[in-house]
Amino acid sequence: MAAEQADKARMSLRDEWREVWALGGLRVSTLARRVWDEINADDVWGYAAQLAYYFLFSLFPFFIFLAALLAYIPIPDLMEQIMALLGQLLPGTVLDMVKDNVLELVTQPRGGLLSFGILLALWTAASGIAAMTDSLNRAYGVKEGRAFWKVRLVAVSLTIGLAALMLASMALLIFGSELGSLVAAKVGLGAAFDTAWEFARWPIIVFLMMFGAALIYYFAPDVEQEWRWITPGSVFAVLAWILMSLVFTWYVDNFGNYSVTYGSIGAVIVLLTWMYFTGFFLLVGGEINAEIEHAATSGKAPGKKRLPK
Repeated sequence: MAAEQADKARMSLRDEWREVWALGGLRVSTLARRVWDEINADDVWGYAAQLAYYFLFSLFPFFIFLAALLAYIPIPDLMEQIMALLGQLLPGTVLDMVKDNVLELVTQPRGGLLSFGILLALWTAASGIAAMTDSLNRAYGVKEGRAFWKVRLVAVSLTIGLAALMLASMALLIFGSELGSLVAAKVGLGAAFDTAWEFARWPIIVFLMMFGAALIYYFAPDVEQEWRWITPGSVFAVLAWILMSLVFTWYVDNFGNYSVTYGSIGAVIVLLTWMYFTGFFLLVGGEINAEIEHAATSGKAPGKKRLPK
């Protein structure tokens, strides 16, 4: 009897998974139209601006913390390697601004900066997650019912988890080749494994990013959901963000001369614009998940917090 119930539960989860990836029975054009309507109704444009503000204020405290932390790690030119990695996604003017304000912090260990940087970065980034929570609650049509301290605790926990995933992704990008060579030597696979790792680490990094988005979509809104490692919304958010970053960087580096219009703060405007689109695509991913769940037979109706039993 118990085995039959377990089989039914597995079949139910499988059916729900298929329904989610079938977009809740919606055509792509119908889903796109519904998401567009909700983007405007839920003021995603305004919430994206809030996120850009909080991202900007948390960025440099995070780099202060990172720079102070790297001073205790005996790896030469580690910050330069991180900056070179960021240069693949950020316009040159933004990268130069970040370098000018951060690289001088790595010359010696700074315990005070380590504690100050992590506290300030945690608070401002958690405020951004809290704003994201408000936006996702609107996507599901619910009002926040958790106590303030619970919302803030979830925001801080998500901030720490996302920071760990980001550092793991950066470590894979920077040290992926060395890790691949080390593993290949240990298991005796030679150059074949090393070559395969060069290609495999990129899907792993993309998966970590999608997993981070899935964490936000699962824990941030005040609704009950089934856990899924990857969702249509997280896939859209990450792929759209990567494409946006590449196109935006190419445009700014080749055609956008923001210094003519904004003068010395042109790099800040470029950074804010990039962060605005980052927040926007994250929120749109949440809207996609919400619309699919509202349309799916196994999901919730708008305004409902609990899944049907």
